[in-house]
Amino acid sequence: MDDDRTAKIRNIISALRENRTFLVATHVRPDGDAIGALVGMKNILERLGKKVDAFAHDRFPPEFEFLPGTGEVGRLPDATAAYDAAVLVDCGDFERVGNGLLEFIRDRIPVVINIDHHLSRAPFGTVYWVNTGASSTCEMLFDLCMHLSLVPDPDLAALLYTGILTDTGCFRFSNTNRRVLEIASMLVESGADPAYIAEQVYDTASPEKLNLLTLVLETMEFHADSRIATAELRQNMLARTSTAYSDSEGFINHLRSVKTVEVAILFREGSDGEIHVSLRSKNGIDVAAFARRHGGGGHLQAAACRVAGELADVRSRITREAISYIG
Repeated sequence: MDDDRTAKIRNIISALRENRTFLVATHVRPDGDAIGALVGMKNILERLGKKVDAFAHDRFPPEFEFLPGTGEVGRLPDATAAYDAAVLVDCGDFERVGNGLLEFIRDRIPVVINIDHHLSRAPFGTVYWVNTGASSTCEMLFDLCMHLSLVPDPDLAALLYTGILTDTGCFRFSNTNRRVLEIASMLVESGADPAYIAEQVYDTASPEKLNLLTLVLETMEFHADSRIATAELRQNMLARTSTAYSDSEGFINHLRSVKTVEVAILFREGSDGEIHVSLRSKNGIDVAAFARRHGGGGHLQAAACRVAGELADVRSRITREAISYIG
């Protein structure tokens, strides 16, 4: 581990040791890495003897509710609550924590600790550790444990393993390397059950979720000699299938899985007048740079942004830009 990264981890550890009460939060519409890191950070702090409350702006996708400790995560802190520090995990930008939590942290908590692996415009926080070379924030929390001489217990091992599993696409994406597999092996030794976790995450879909996926795939279109695949999710689809946006987690990977597709784009109609644009790529195409054109960001091959407008107009415009972008 290089000196700069070690120094950042030591700064994080100092901030954790110097404070007593913590609020831990993650980004809106949390995925497996966000959930694993959120509850995992709570576990780590409690084992350090700290008082900790964890919050998430949106409910967790049902497939992650099996994880230990998820039932203890709230939506918003009590208005009278006081904390020495906030730890934000897996948030590429401060605003990604969501309204309500954002205002509470910004106005009420003096120390903000940022632990993340996304490409962003600029790191935020009183103390931050951003490692864009990490496969996941859960991988970073494993490193934090090693520097704390804290061996993951079975609950923490399951949380961190789940985050690594999902952010590497079941160890299929280009962020999978020897070290990631070594960490996964050590988490298994600490009590994570790979077969059980994979079954819960990938083999427990509800009939309603599959009905929603059917509606989304019916909107799929191919562009640029099938190098780009797009689809959309409208709010009325959620009503028709009795589902929520959290049920669409992972849908974009169906578009990306087509052999010829190099860029997959899923357009989701929000209730806030904005279209949520998710992007995935293959062959090293930098969709994070594309997302930053519209105020978003993410990783080289997994990014997102929000665009104001009607879904049909946004889909048409962003698709044209993507066709030009890949050349």
